[in-house]
Amino acid sequence: MKTRTRRRDTAWKKTLGGVALLLCVVSASASAGQLDGIDVSSQGQTTTVRFSLSAMPSFHYFSLPDPARAVIDFSDTEAGQIAPVGHQGAVDGVRLAQHADGKLRAVIDLSGSAHLDDVHAEGKTLVARISGASNTGGSASSAVATKADESASGTKAAADTDEPQALYRTGKASGPIVVVIDPGHGGHDSGTRAASGLKEKTVVLSIGKALAAKLKRTPDIHPVLTRDSDHYLTLRRRVEIAQEHHANLFVSIHANAYPDDKSVDGATCYMLSENGATDAKAAQLAHFENTRDRSLAGVKFSGDPTLNAVLTDLFQNASINDANNVAQDIIQQFSHVGPIYRHKPPRANFAVLRDPMIPSVLCEVAFLSNPGQARELSSDRFRDQLADAMYKGITRYFKAHPPEQIKATAGTLYTVKSGDTLSGIAARQGVSEAALMDINHLHSKRLHAGQKLQLPNGS
Repeated sequence: MKTRTRRRDTAWKKTLGGVALLLCVVSASASAGQLDGIDVSSQGQTTTVRFSLSAMPSFHYFSLPDPARAVIDFSDTEAGQIAPVGHQGAVDGVRLAQHADGKLRAVIDLSGSAHLDDVHAEGKTLVARISGASNTGGSASSAVATKADESASGTKAAADTDEPQALYRTGKASGPIVVVIDPGHGGHDSGTRAASGLKEKTVVLSIGKALAAKLKRTPDIHPVLTRDSDHYLTLRRRVEIAQEHHANLFVSIHANAYPDDKSVDGATCYMLSENGATDAKAAQLAHFENTRDRSLAGVKFSGDPTLNAVLTDLFQNASINDANNVAQDIIQQFSHVGPIYRHKPPRANFAVLRDPMIPSVLCEVAFLSNPGQARELSSDRFRDQLADAMYKGITRYFKAHPPEQIKATAGTLYTVKSGDTLSGIAARQGVSEAALMDINHLHSKRLHAGQKLQLPNGS
């Protein structure tokens, strides 16, 4: 059996546009095991959750906000007869879901200002420590649901859906596809510039507005610009805008530069790298863009011992594959407008592409350092051609890959009973709270007895 080195960095915290992502990858035995019990205890400001296992599997964990949750995935593990876990300290409850690939997911619902502080193995016990105050008046928001619960009660195993990013990636069931367009730089940050003085921030804003106008005329697509004027936005704020609008796609627009060789030209689309940049130029470009803004708390381009672990985890997300597909579609359309710098989507560690919930690409439309392309970029006609190429690539992608959306079954209603909570109903029905809020157009999680909730198809 091949054993990999255990990697852990409990201090790693990544805040990205309001999404706190705390992740650690640990490798141990690959043999199948069983979760035998869950114990929750609290002392002062610390709540400890202990998972008793027959053998310590590989696992990884991360945090999600709104509502606050800690998620732990156990590889090759099944749930045994687990007693329900209710409110204790800063923990509102623990939910379990068995995945088809053998993975067991535990979702810890947090209360108050609590946050996941550390997860580590102690022999055959996995220990999760929660720090922060709890809502003293809060009730247990959910309970454990296992296969045993399902057979006894007829309800599905609780989960935040197979992929927790779906809580953020998908749009509303009846809503349009949301494309967030991010013209790079702005304000005091002009980006790169041509010898003529033409500024990147001006070029990409023009292209972004043209792209938004084209998408706005397209049925079922709603474009959102991160900026529509010459003002500065932090990298963090750009990603926050995408998250606030539940974007199905994030497209950042930039113009390239390579002063060492002014003959270099062409367009391409970058995506997040798994383990380093495709080439030195990609690494140089990502470093240039990232170091212009250090506002992404906790995110460092270099010298981070857990970066490879994070990127590996992100690469497992469907959003990475989606980004690759849309990047290829846009590059193909760019080829009808002018030269291509890289036909295969290059990969680099751009900060604005690091949201694991949203498929994201960064398009470099041309080289301002190339005199010929700089002249073309000064033309409204050429800018419109570039916007049109991006428009065609995006619409082609969504035609072939419609975003996953939750559809409700007409007539399937649930009547809220006294003592019900949204998270409790979601757990019993095997859906996410976000799904229930979207389907029922809820603006808060408050429920009242007698309220009717529509349930998604298959509940």
